[in-house]
Amino acid sequence: MKSKKSKEIKTLTNKIIKMAEVKKHSPSLHKKVMNGSTTLQDAYNEVMGEITSTTEYKGRGTKGQNKIGLPKEVDRLEKMYKPTIEEWIEELKRLFPFTYKKHLK
Repeated sequence: MKSKKSKEIKTLTNKIIKMAEVKKHSPSLHKKVMNGSTTLQDAYNEVMGEITSTTEYKGRGTKGQNKIGLPKEVDRLEKMYKPTIEEWIEELKRLFPFTYKKHLK
């Protein structure tokens, strides 16, 4: 089991490495990070995206930033699969096997 201090050292080391990469490849982004107008992670992602010639670079810890919300996601599923009401109910029963009887009438 890793100690809290070990985890803090690893996090600090990662931040130092990211800051060095940003400073090396984009001094203007480094200044923005230093004055607080952008986050270190965003600057690092932008720099790494340019280095690897991708439109967007997603490092660890960026998962889930592009969530659109449940209503829009349901609309997307409805347009894509066009399920019947029976199919929706069956999926709800599958997802909530112990609670669906109380809520479905």
